[in-house]
Amino acid sequence: MKTKLKKFTEFSKTILPNEAKYLESRYQFTDNEKLEIIELLIANALSHNKRVDFDNNIDKRKYSYIKNWVEKKLASIDVDATIAWIMSLQKKILTDAIASHEEKAFLHYISIYKNIEFNFQNLYDLAKEYKSYLLVRMRYKDHKIVADFLDAYSDSYNEAKATKDKLYDATTEITNQYTRNNNETKHLETWLLEVFKDEHIDGKNRYQAFVLLAFMYTNYNENDKLKVIFDQIDYYFSQGEMYSRRLLSNYYASRVLLHSKQDEFEKAEFYGYLSIRQNNNDVLMYLNNLVAILLRNHQPEKAFCLLEKHHDLYKETHNYHQKIGYCSYQIRVLAELQKNKLAEATAKTFLRQYKNEVLNHRWHHFFTSFINVLIILEKYEDVLKLASKFNLTEKESERQKQNNYVPNISWSISLSRYMEGQINSSRLLDEIKAPLKDIQPTKNQKQLMIKVIDRLSNNLPEAFLKLKSHI
Repeated sequence: MKTKLKKFTEFSKTILPNEAKYLESRYQFTDNEKLEIIELLIANALSHNKRVDFDNNIDKRKYSYIKNWVEKKLASIDVDATIAWIMSLQKKILTDAIASHEEKAFLHYISIYKNIEFNFQNLYDLAKEYKSYLLVRMRYKDHKIVADFLDAYSDSYNEAKATKDKLYDATTEITNQYTRNNNETKHLETWLLEVFKDEHIDGKNRYQAFVLLAFMYTNYNENDKLKVIFDQIDYYFSQGEMYSRRLLSNYYASRVLLHSKQDEFEKAEFYGYLSIRQNNNDVLMYLNNLVAILLRNHQPEKAFCLLEKHHDLYKETHNYHQKIGYCSYQIRVLAELQKNKLAEATAKTFLRQYKNEVLNHRWHHFFTSFINVLIILEKYEDVLKLASKFNLTEKESERQKQNNYVPNISWSISLSRYMEGQINSSRLLDEIKAPLKDIQPTKNQKQLMIKVIDRLSNNLPEAFLKLKSHI
């Protein structure tokens, strides 16, 4: 009997929590068994615990009915499905291949258009293209429908384009703040909040404003404000606004970072698994974040399985930021599993193949993992060779200016210098205390520093245990 519901059970596992909340507010079944099915589907999707099995005694045709109903409901609000439809029509218009029933559907769509939707800018661009298509064919009646739509929404379109351009400039400022730590972006906050909350602005711009706000609050370590906008967009998603599984994955991945900062690692893990359920271009980034959480939750075996499962994605990607992230976590996971020789070999191979990319993109992330393994293997001379060859001491000095700085590499280099007889114990203590000057570490920074100290204490207990009293 269990085999009978296997297909529906697998389908039910794909339903995301915000989809379940949206469906909860939409169903109006009167049949008790249909009600039982949809209520259990929603409850399972919202639960953090073990799922409850569906009733095998209910007619399977009712399960098919619910499955179709759910798929149609979600497809009707899916902004990615809408953009796919718009792009398909655009291609057919440009190649004179649009069918009459497709034209009829599009003309009907814009003739009853009332609210500025997520893909409004793309819709308007398509209408402009279609207007010329109609005119050269002297289809004046249809041309008028399109012209009326363009006239009615001309101001909204110009405003959306101006907002999009301004958001691009804001993106440049905020990402520069993250990568260079050299500029203030607070002056953008009020405007971004206005864009995010304005229901008369197209959803694509509103979502971009949300992403930038989240980025900004992360840069400033303002977790309370971050939680407020996350709860707001969670509400929007549950109402069916700005919905697509791609955007939900992005949102869940962002929540991973929030809960991680608030030391809510079980919640972070829950959202981490949700974020990788949908396959898209950002899965590798979400995977890297989830692996980081699993390591914090002392689950390297789970992290290893996830990395292995997505190995092909890692090999194929040209996103070096995430490729380096994947390899760095792979090294850390192997070290956690006591496979230190394999971790060292993995790091050496990667560095040999992607030296320039490592130095240009995520040198700190990669060398932290690599040097940690070398310290475990007590290869202090190799640590110093790496530090000298890639100017890691100078790079660390520059990195100290960043808010989330943890002197992992700096301490490892000082430890190696002591172990190789280049400095005495007094100098060692001075060197490992130096990066802490002028730093007021956050709670999260302190936890990370203590973790690093505990690890380095395995090699030299007396020096690093003394350091603990300075944090």
